[in-house]
Amino acid sequence: MTNPLQIDKRTAVKVSHAAILLVVSLSYLSYVFQIYHHLFWTSGLGDWIDPYFINYLLEHWSHSISTFSDPASPPMYYPVQKTLGYSHGLILYAPFYVAVRPFFHPFQAYSLSLFVVMETGILCLYLIFRKFFELSFIESLLLSVFFFTSANVINKSVGVWSQRASVFLIPPILAILLASLGRRDNPPRLILSAISGFLATLLFTHDFYSAHFALFFVVLFLVAALFVEGGPSVARRISDAWKQQTLATRVAGVGALSGAAWTCFVWKFGGGQVRVLGLKIASQDWRRPAVLALACVGVLAWLRGGRRIKVNLSAPQPWLRAFILGAIAGSIVFLWIYLPAYREHPSFPEQDLLNSLVVRDPSRWTGPFAVIRDLGAYNTLRSFKLVALLAAAAWIPWFNIDRRIRLYCLWAVVVSVVVLMIPLRVHDFSIWLMFFRHLPGFGVIRDPTRIIYLYELAVVLAAGLFLMRLRRNPVWRICVCLLLLFFIVTEHNRDVFNYGRSVAVYRRSVAAPIDIDRACQSFYIKGASDQYMSRSPNRWSLFSIDAMFVSLNDALPTLNGYSAWSPEGWNLLHPEEADYINEVRRWIGKYGLKGVCEFDIEARTMRVVTARQ
Repeated sequence: MTNPLQIDKRTAVKVSHAAILLVVSLSYLSYVFQIYHHLFWTSGLGDWIDPYFINYLLEHWSHSISTFSDPASPPMYYPVQKTLGYSHGLILYAPFYVAVRPFFHPFQAYSLSLFVVMETGILCLYLIFRKFFELSFIESLLLSVFFFTSANVINKSVGVWSQRASVFLIPPILAILLASLGRRDNPPRLILSAISGFLATLLFTHDFYSAHFALFFVVLFLVAALFVEGGPSVARRISDAWKQQTLATRVAGVGALSGAAWTCFVWKFGGGQVRVLGLKIASQDWRRPAVLALACVGVLAWLRGGRRIKVNLSAPQPWLRAFILGAIAGSIVFLWIYLPAYREHPSFPEQDLLNSLVVRDPSRWTGPFAVIRDLGAYNTLRSFKLVALLAAAAWIPWFNIDRRIRLYCLWAVVVSVVVLMIPLRVHDFSIWLMFFRHLPGFGVIRDPTRIIYLYELAVVLAAGLFLMRLRRNPVWRICVCLLLLFFIVTEHNRDVFNYGRSVAVYRRSVAAPIDIDRACQSFYIKGASDQYMSRSPNRWSLFSIDAMFVSLNDALPTLNGYSAWSPEGWNLLHPEEADYINEVRRWIGKYGLKGVCEFDIEARTMRVVTARQ
C-alpha cells in the first residue's frame, strides 16, 4: 500500500520544480518584453512597418472569427481574394491572440499573445525533457534555459518580425505527438495523433520558413537514425538485392536511376554541356532523359517479370494513419490559402536573397581562429561550441562512449558546419546559392539565416537524447550540465524588445470616428501632411496599414494593401506619388468598381468618387 506521506512528498517536489521553472521563464520573458515598463502598456511592439502589419494580421484573424468571414481574404487589395497568401498566415498565433483580445487593445493583445506563445513553448519543451526523455529536473531545466536564453532564439529582430518566434510552437506540437505515442490504440491517442499531424502541416500556413526548416532537420534526424541504428542491416539488404540481379537487370536499374537523376538536373538547372574526348555533349530538354528512364524501367519490368514486381509494405499503425489524415487536412488548408499566391509569385526577386546573405572577405583571415570568428554570421555561436565539444569528447577512447553515439555526434558536427555556412557568401561561392535553393521548397526562402532558430531547438533536443542514452553514465551527465551552465552564464543574452507604436497616436490617427458616406462600398486613402507622415520613415507602408486597420474597424474593404507580395497589376504604393491617383483610377476601371470612396485620414471623412451601380 502506498504511503500517503510519500505521495505528498512527490507532489511537493513536482510543485516546487514547476514553480522554479515558472519563476525562471516568466522572469526572463518579463525582462525581454519589459512588461514592468509603462511602454509595454501604452505602446505596441516594434515600429509602424512590419510589426504594425503583423498586428493587423492577428487583428484580421480575430475579426474573421467574430464575423465568420473568409480568413484567407483580408479586406485589402480589394476586390482581389485570397490575399492572405501574399505573406505569412500566422494562423497558430491566432488562438492566443483571440484569447486575450477581448480584454486588451490590439497592440497589447499582440504583445501578450506573443508572450504566452513563448511561455507555452518553454513549458512544453521542459515537459518533453522531463516526461518523455525522462531526464532529471536539473538537466531538463538547463536544456530549456539554454534554448530560450540564446541570442539566436530571442533577440531584437523577433520583436520586429515575430514570425521568427514560431520555433516556440514546435515543442507543443512535438509534446502532443509524443503523448499520443505513449498511449494504447484508443480514441484519445488517435485524436492526439491527428491533432499533431494537423498542427505540424498547419505550421506551413503559419510561417513557411519555420515549417520548412523544421522539416529539414526532421529529415536529417531520420537519415542519421536510419544509417546509425540500421546501417549494417540496410547495407546488407542492398548488397544482397544487388547480388541477386543479373547483369541485364543491373544495367537497366542503373540506367533508370541515372536517367531519373539526369531528368531532375535538367528540369531544375536548365541543362548543361560537357566535352568527352573532344566531343561536345549538351542536354537542355528534360524529356529526353525522362524517356530513357522510363524505357529502362520498362526493360527492368520485362526482365524481372511484371507479376514478380511488387512492394511489400505493411499497413501503417492506427496512430500513424491518424497522423497522416491530420497532416492531409493541414496540407489542404495550406494549399487553399497559398496555392493561388504561389501560382502568381513562385519566387522572390534574386536581389532579395542576395541582400540577406552575409558577405565575407577572405583577405581578412589571418589565421584559423580569425576564420572561425569571421564565419560566425549569427548572434552567438554557443550551440556550435556545445556540439563541437561534446563530439570531440565522445570520440576520445578513454571515455568509452558507444559507437552509435559517436556516429550521431559526428553527424551533428557535419550538420552544424552546414548550418554555419548556409548564410555566408565568399566572393561568388555560396552553399545556399549553389545547392540549397534548388531543393524543393527552398527556392521561396529569401532569408537563409532563419535556419538558426530551428537549429537551436534541434541542438537542445539532440542534447536531451544524448543525455538519455547516457543514463548509466552520471559523470558524463554532470559534465554536460556543467557545460550548459557555463554557456548560460558566460554568454548571457541581454536583448529586450522595443516599443514604438503609441496607443494614443493610433487612437487619434486610426481609431477615431470617421464620417463615412453611406454610398461607400470600398475606399482608398489619400495623401496627408508631413506631420502625419512623421510617424514612420516608411511612409507608404504607414498609409497602407492605417487604411487596412480602418477597413477592419469600419467593416469596409480597402484598395490599399501591404504584404511581401501584391496582386498582379496593383501599384497603389504611395499616395504622395504623382501617379497614385491614376493608378487608383486604373485599378477601379480594371475591376469595374462602384461606390469607391476617398479617405482623408486627417479630416476623418470618406467621400464617394465613383457612383454606386
